[in-house]
Amino acid sequence: MKEWFFCGVDQICRSKYLPPRPALLLLLTAPITAALFLLLNSSHAALYTSTAVIGICTGAITSIAVSITSELFGSRNFAVNHNVVVANIPVGSFCFGYLAAQVYESETLAGESKCMGMSCYRRTFLVWGQLSCFGVVLAFLLYNRTRVFYGKRLKALNSFLNH
Repeated sequence: MKEWFFCGVDQICRSKYLPPRPALLLLLTAPITAALFLLLNSSHAALYTSTAVIGICTGAITSIAVSITSELFGSRNFAVNHNVVVANIPVGSFCFGYLAAQVYESETLAGESKCMGMSCYRRTFLVWGQLSCFGVVLAFLLYNRTRVFYGKRLKALNSFLNH
């Protein structure tokens, strides 16, 4: 069972055994959700593990964003489409940070100016995990919607390679 094969001179094609990129997006967003819920555990191991999972998965999503953009929207106006897709990174960071600040502020006890410990961020991690679950559902819907397209594309690639 080969994972890669050569189509021509200096060209490597994806095999039929590799999942389509929207499926990769789904497979990379699911561990992020689990890692956000893992942050509800106050142990250091949970913190380190979830930080590593979130970092690895978001880095991988960033690296496949270019190919997902071109596959979903085509190469026409690629720069504009890709900039819109990549703009979600700073916008999402801002929204998550703002949400964390609002939840942190609401968790402070009346009359106190500081909130210390895991209890201050518990609700933040719950909300982030729920939003990430919504992202997993959206990634699944994207995969399900594009599954027919990728099936036709795979058949065309196989027929081209077999002739």
